[in-house]
Amino acid sequence: MSEDRRPDQRLHARLRRWTQEQIDGRLRSDGPEILDDEGLSARGQRILSDLDRWNGLSGWYRQHLQRIRRHWDALGKPQPFCVVDVGCGPGGMLEMLAAWGARYSVDVELTGVDSSPAYLEMARQKLSAAGGKSAVRLVEADAARTPFADGEFHLLTSTLMLHHLPDPVRVALVAEAGRIAESQYIFDLERTLTGVVGWSVLAPALGMGADTRHDGVQSVRRACSLEEFRALMAPLPVSVERAFPTGLFTSPASRRGSPGSG
Repeated sequence: MSEDRRPDQRLHARLRRWTQEQIDGRLRSDGPEILDDEGLSARGQRILSDLDRWNGLSGWYRQHLQRIRRHWDALGKPQPFCVVDVGCGPGGMLEMLAAWGARYSVDVELTGVDSSPAYLEMARQKLSAAGGKSAVRLVEADAARTPFADGEFHLLTSTLMLHHLPDPVRVALVAEAGRIAESQYIFDLERTLTGVVGWSVLAPALGMGADTRHDGVQSVRRACSLEEFRALMAPLPVSVERAFPTGLFTSPASRRGSPGSG
């Protein structure tokens, strides 16, 4: 009986794959986001404020720190813990890492990298206002061609940046991440129908503006699928796991097969 069912099972599997490929192909878009050109304008700042609120409501901020802790543990809990945040923007991740270090008595030496002098100045002001004891340096540089030495950092972090980049630059960034850091925590959106529909519904429900809804949906459409993200991260000593909602992240290679939600 089981032998007779195998051809049907294979056919159903092929049909599921074909259906997913058709949906995925229609979802993908390389169209622009408003933040691409207006991140520093009042319009862009409203979008960033909405996204910051979403990151808090969704639990992404908390989950980022839990997963970065995995990397620190896997690296042997180095002190100082040297971390570079690539695409640091106005400094949100740097601020969180500094607070995490202070809370858990981890001597974190932080470096933020961004190609925008204006974003770096915003990060400088944010970190100055937050205070804290962690040393922070801010470097203006191309994320794919940084001025750092091989293996200069224990960990490279990059969150919600890859979907803003064309495919060749994504590949170059990953290669650079492998050169300058022992381990890498890279987080980005996953391109799914759930993500597109979810942003379309949740943004207005949470009182976010039409611009945020546009950029949220477009961000998901520009992002990688799970298979594409895994292929992109293949050169790094990390595994790729799913995060809810509609996210993908890297864990230390030593934790391959571990649950993604821990």
